[in-house]
Amino acid sequence: MTIEKKTIESNSHINWVENAFTENYIKYYDYSNFTNIEEIDNNSFGKILRANWKETDIRLIIKSSNKLTIKEIINEV
Repeated sequence: MTIEKKTIESNSHINWVENAFTENYIKYYDYSNFTNIEEIDNNSFGKILRANWKETDIRLIIKSSNKLTIKEIINEV
């Protein structure tokens, strides 16, 4: 794969993520939106947490990933 093709592919992934946030397909929530945060697992890939959402007190799982590329984030979503 040429450098130019990799750059175009990378830009399309970045555009996809930016559009997903802009169109509210993906929402960002700060940790301050959660209470009772408990770590379930922590490994080289990241953390898995259990928490309650402040607005509704519903229990949720939060996944935090380390060192993911844009393409890997898209695959997770």
